[in-house]
Amino acid sequence: MSPLERRYRRLLRLLPAAHRTARGEELLGLLLDLDHGRRHPSRHEALNIIALAIRLRLTTPVTTAALTTGLSALLVAAGTQPAGDTLDLFTGAVLATDMPAVISNWPQIVVLGLLPLAPLIAWLCGATRTALTLQAIFLTFTVGWFVIDVLSGAGMGISPGQQLFAYAAPVLILVLLTIAGRERWTVPRPRLFWWALVPLGILAWKGTGEWGRHGVYIHDVVPTVIGILTAATAAVGAASVVRRHRPAVIIGVGLTGFIAGWLIPDPLLTNTAMRHFDGQPLPLAILITVIAATITGINHLARRRNPEVRLPSPDKPEMR
Repeated sequence: MSPLERRYRRLLRLLPAAHRTARGEELLGLLLDLDHGRRHPSRHEALNIIALAIRLRLTTPVTTAALTTGLSALLVAAGTQPAGDTLDLFTGAVLATDMPAVISNWPQIVVLGLLPLAPLIAWLCGATRTALTLQAIFLTFTVGWFVIDVLSGAGMGISPGQQLFAYAAPVLILVLLTIAGRERWTVPRPRLFWWALVPLGILAWKGTGEWGRHGVYIHDVVPTVIGILTAATAAVGAASVVRRHRPAVIIGVGLTGFIAGWLIPDPLLTNTAMRHFDGQPLPLAILITVIAATITGINHLARRRNPEVRLPSPDKPEMR
């Protein structure tokens, strides 16, 4: 095997296994003909393989389900935040002595709180391009407002890292909506679950406001409990996937899950619950994604364990 062929075979491992089996040798031969006489793959062909691998892996059912779930969770978390903050503004966030000024401007405040729900509602209704357009408008307006503040000197005390983290969610939503429009993604089922999360998300942001005003206390045992649950979930998942060496796999995956579930939640709880999300939608989006993935996994396992009973066709008599 020549060095060029060996390097191209390594690059072709980026492609899904099914595509490599069906078209791998044919594609390898074409690449070797194009780069005949070279020791290393050309940059153009290497980038084409990487782009093809990304595109093919984005279109697999598992990847599509994961990305659409993450996109829906981000839209719910980011879209309901202004509405929840607006609800909190009228129900306890402002002192009674300052409420007349808020009440006098309630139409503008309510409109500004409900407008960010538009991309979420458009996505849930199946209007992906409309959701993409609205998200692009909102992101442009937000970034433009920040640039104006910086140029005018009003944003001198803002941390650049904190600001980048604040823009991470809307930028990620815009990127995923762009891919969704190109690949014709749809909302994960059941849609009723995501529609129900709209009012629940608003109440969650209202609750974090109340929670932050009255203080938050996270018991020390919470990370341990989360670690145990993570280990149990990982072990059950491993047991349902593998068939050989199940005890070793369950023990190994369970211990890994326990360590990850014990170490990761501590900084997450410190940076999210203790600071009531700090006004960031990413922690809530992660929570929604975990809940949606759990429900999907339970439904999948239930369908595997309880297959539908096939009724005999009326045209064919039952054999006895």
